[in-house]
Amino acid sequence: YQPGLNAIEFNAPEADLLTIIGASKIPVSRYSGPTSMIEVDFPPGEVVTREYNPETDTLFEVCAGLLFDLQPNDELDIVFAAGSEGRDTVISVYMEAIHDPEMIYKSSVKHYEDLQNNMLSITTPDENFNKGYAWAVAATDRFFVETPGLGTSLVAGYNGTDRGWDGGHAVNGRPGYAWYFGRDAVWSAFAILDYGDYEGVKDILNMFIKYQDLNGKIFHELSTSGFVHYDAADATPLFIILAGRYLQYSGDIEYINSIMPAIERAIWFCQLTDSDEDYLIENTNVGHGWVEGGHLFGSHTSLYLASCWAASLLEAYRIVEYGSPHSRQSRIVTKKINEDFYNPGSKFMYQGIYKNGSYHNEESILPSIPMYFGLIEEEKTTHMLKTFASHEYTADWGVRMTSIHNPNYHPQGYHSGAVWPLYSGWVALAEYKYHRPLQGFGHIMSNLNNYRDFSLGYTEEVLNGEKYLPSGVCPHQCWSETMVLQPIIEGMLGIIPDADDDVLGFYPTIPFEWNQIEVNNIRVGQRIVGFKMKRTNDSTTYTFTGDIEGLYIHFEPAFQQGTAESRQVNGIVLFTYVDQKFAKASFFQSKFKANEPITVPHQGGISIIPPIEKPAKGEQSRGIRIIDATWKDNTYTIEVEGAPAMSYELEVINNFGTPKAVEGATYREEGNRLFLEIGFPALNRVYMPGTIKIRF
Repeated sequence: YQPGLNAIEFNAPEADLLTIIGASKIPVSRYSGPTSMIEVDFPPGEVVTREYNPETDTLFEVCAGLLFDLQPNDELDIVFAAGSEGRDTVISVYMEAIHDPEMIYKSSVKHYEDLQNNMLSITTPDENFNKGYAWAVAATDRFFVETPGLGTSLVAGYNGTDRGWDGGHAVNGRPGYAWYFGRDAVWSAFAILDYGDYEGVKDILNMFIKYQDLNGKIFHELSTSGFVHYDAADATPLFIILAGRYLQYSGDIEYINSIMPAIERAIWFCQLTDSDEDYLIENTNVGHGWVEGGHLFGSHTSLYLASCWAASLLEAYRIVEYGSPHSRQSRIVTKKINEDFYNPGSKFMYQGIYKNGSYHNEESILPSIPMYFGLIEEEKTTHMLKTFASHEYTADWGVRMTSIHNPNYHPQGYHSGAVWPLYSGWVALAEYKYHRPLQGFGHIMSNLNNYRDFSLGYTEEVLNGEKYLPSGVCPHQCWSETMVLQPIIEGMLGIIPDADDDVLGFYPTIPFEWNQIEVNNIRVGQRIVGFKMKRTNDSTTYTFTGDIEGLYIHFEPAFQQGTAESRQVNGIVLFTYVDQKFAKASFFQSKFKANEPITVPHQGGISIIPPIEKPAKGEQSRGIRIIDATWKDNTYTIEVEGAPAMSYELEVINNFGTPKAVEGATYREEGNRLFLEIGFPALNRVYMPGTIKIRF
């Protein structure tokens, strides 16, 4: 205890580590010693100190306590200060804070106000969506951690320092996953690029490069104490993808040129892992590819790793030199994914290929990765995406890795039945990529709504596959937060900047029940762009704002299925209607003017509003599943699944007038809305299929 500081000091002189915990009032009693002393009752006024005795004390942790005599209206400030840069530095930081603790609060408020004001923001008619999105941006930013001597990057997840998993270790365990991961940081950084924090992503790349192995491999884990290991196969191709995307989003060719040797070493390392020269990089003798063990583990080359490699080759083509062999290699790997990894019998992708050429024939949601990268031929995706949307994979709160019918299914198994927001995000990205926004938005909301229920404001690492309860190590996980954001920005909004060519790709599929939306701070390199939409039953108006002069915008908004072909608008719109899929208006335009509205007239159109489930804590899944919705021959067909003995009301936006007939459900009509009632019998099955046909 340091009376002059009114604080407790914990130190490790040999490591120059120091922690100070103090208060703005003088304690009436205090104690310090082994952790076992916490059990002792200390009367006011006593000071008890006991040295740690290795022969009698079973744990080596030490503790200290301060007892304060507080009245009902008293104020007490508690200040923590810690560091590895010497006692004088830590004491100086502590003294500054204890004399003006409000400064810390004001600094924090300013940081998050700046974050919300400067990064991509979204305002919709759904206040819960707006709040959940804003929370996810702020909660993602909290994972940036600077460790003196190491650098700044993203840590993976936060929890208390229990004794390991569920108190199972003899001594203090790690605080969740609060150290630096390779793959986690890259998947999380995609969303951080999306919302515009280019400097943060540069910090992540710099950390990778600082600890890149001499052979070019990128680390899997780096502890905050400086221990680093390289036992993953996917971190290196993911690093290449991130470097390419950083260039695409920021246009910062000067920085990319400065780190080119590290990028080239990473490409070289990946190519050297192709020991059998089949153009596929390998897990064997290289490392795991996201799945570290269990029934999905063991491929010579996993589908996931091959997909990351194909995507990284495309980015290598972008970065290293146009006309390089990387583009040709990517085409070869993509062809192998579609031919060698596809099982035409099951209409699913194989989990991987074994060294002897046989197939790892497990089904999981991991095909969503090559779908997200746009590698799978569209006709091969339909069965898988329908299955992902079904009760086999989707719970009311998100997506499981494997089907509930898999013999290895376990609702708490990390890779065999638990629900990860990561999985839900991957699947949502795949759904938007292959024109299934109804299911994609439902999975977005499964992730977003998690901020309201457990660790308030934050998104859980893992949820139980059977009951809506946490089931992981961390109540606040980085890629869980970013998988709220990435499917919204890349999927729902469809924002794809290309600052290198001064192009904004913008392919929004705004939920059709929203009549307006505003998006601010879309970054394309140094440009800041805004967007507004207002929608009525027969027209939609779009307005771009900000720095758009000379910016080439490929704008392709989606409309409801069945929307009739429109005339040209100002000579720049080609409005196309494709049977069964969403109509799109295509603008290929470099002459948009800021604040000049563009109105697209339209008529007809129909869409179900995806039901958003709101399970209670501990509840099992009972919500309806929307498997598919198609428009053909003046008929809107909705394929669903429902739980036994349950009835559901579905809302449909309908701009065709009163239907001639509705099959499979009863309905009522209110304006341009149809409210469908569908019930399922009380049979001894988990979920049952149903079909609704609305004929015009």
